[in-house]
Amino acid sequence: MAEVIAQAMLHSAALPVVTGSAGVRALVGHPMAPHAISALDRLGLNGRAHRARLLDRDLIASADLLLTMEDAHRAVAVALDPRAAGRTFTLPEFAELAAGAGQRRYRSDTVERARAIVQSAAERRARRRPAEVHDPYGGPPEGYEACAKTLGASLSHALAALLGPR
Repeated sequence: MAEVIAQAMLHSAALPVVTGSAGVRALVGHPMAPHAISALDRLGLNGRAHRARLLDRDLIASADLLLTMEDAHRAVAVALDPRAAGRTFTLPEFAELAAGAGQRRYRSDTVERARAIVQSAAERRARRRPAEVHDPYGGPPEGYEACAKTLGASLSHALAALLGPR
């Protein structure tokens, strides 16, 4: 759901940012859970084309920023590629850390601004368990709807910081 929501936000901002989605326990090739599709439908978004893929070293290496749902997912990504530690966060953790960094003035383009904010967030990371997004998989529709709202709010804050005033 996060990728679909992020793509919609980025599309409305007319920015050419590449997003991706991969799971640490993905059922490769499977579609999104029906309740996830319904939750996205209620937001006016379409998740029907999504197919699950497994997180791997190549995906990690190609990303400037990895946002996970849970700290355990972050740990898997960092175990696969320890060089990713400084650019891998839970989504709520990054949204919180980036919000402060995003208040600074940057004299550079969006890509350099985003990279500077990721670096700043890594430097400001506390040694506490980060906030997480509850995985609704296998649960009732209400769990998926709550998850979609949490994702939307966190992504909105993260993207606002990364992309700056529009």
